[in-house]
Amino acid sequence: MEEYIWFATTVTGLEDVATKEIEELTNVEAEPDVGKVFFKGSLEDAAIVNYSSRIVNRVFLLLARGPVSTLDDVYKIARSIDYREYVNPTQSFAVKAERQSKQLPFTSMDAAAKVGSAVIESFREKTSVRLKVNLDNPDVEFYCLLRDSEMLLGLNITGQSLHRRYYRVFHHRATLQPTIASAMIEISKWEGEDMLDPMCGSGTIPIEAAIRLRKIPPGLMKNRLNKLKMENLKIFTEEILEKARGKVLGRMELWRNAKIVGSDVSHKNVVGALKNVEAAEVQDIVRLLTGDIFKMDEWLDFTPSIIITNPPYGIRMGISNIEEFYRKFIKTIKKTVPDAKITIIISKPTLFTKILIEENYTVTHKREIMYGRLRTSILTAQR
Repeated sequence: MEEYIWFATTVTGLEDVATKEIEELTNVEAEPDVGKVFFKGSLEDAAIVNYSSRIVNRVFLLLARGPVSTLDDVYKIARSIDYREYVNPTQSFAVKAERQSKQLPFTSMDAAAKVGSAVIESFREKTSVRLKVNLDNPDVEFYCLLRDSEMLLGLNITGQSLHRRYYRVFHHRATLQPTIASAMIEISKWEGEDMLDPMCGSGTIPIEAAIRLRKIPPGLMKNRLNKLKMENLKIFTEEILEKARGKVLGRMELWRNAKIVGSDVSHKNVVGALKNVEAAEVQDIVRLLTGDIFKMDEWLDFTPSIIITNPPYGIRMGISNIEEFYRKFIKTIKKTVPDAKITIIISKPTLFTKILIEENYTVTHKREIMYGRLRTSILTAQR
């Protein structure tokens, strides 16, 4: 079985979590990099990652890699590829470029244009056909990544990012990315114990917990509504895809059960979260409640072993005193469920750690991640 080099993008700070997941899904060795993971594997391996990963955003086939300092260098690298293996003459294409280095004397748009010209000219030289460009909805999408003085050219086999889950029908104004929620669950080492998210918003963390427990493949579920790019790529035959689907479906454990509860002070959020739970097809395992976290002792009807949550923060969410909010939150947890382990994502880790220590908690894990352009931290703690 022929092997290729692939790279999968993920949230910066979660590369090791994504690496472990890819290795578990494929049984191939993976190598973490900044914001991405490299792995060598078959087309089937890549399809399995695309269908099953809960932490990866996109998967790319690495076409070329080399040093660049000018646009001519970009053109030469892109021009060296024989695109007949990846594009049919009737298909359209686009190039997306990202420049992570300010040292290079050209923009990402300049690079995208150069790669586009190289694709057209390389393909025309070998087939006498000029490929069509479609920037809005291309059949094939190439990705040019420029970092420091290096260029990576990849073929996008995912399309729309996998963090856009199949179940997202209700949107909360501060919704947590499902890929980050899923990584938090991994970091927490949750294995099916009684779990509570007392500030669940649109229900992302409880849903992702259910998906993880039952090994539901989010990419394959998404594929029913919005086809992944690989479904129409020349290199992926239906035989390869069908084999990958069979393996992924064979790993599902829909019989698995656990007590997974989400609550929110806003009944509107709970109603919306229920729509997401139903769209995710996990309504038999996820229970949602309306309740104020600071009055937890009045409505909590079980004793969770673990709390995984994304608390609201900042003026945007109507919280003027974040320290007071954090302190009240920890005191409530300590009073109501003193033995519960905590996994949380926060914007002020130093302040939160200080409060945890004051309340006799031990921080057992701490890492910084980039949530968009916002630096946030994932912490785990217990007494």
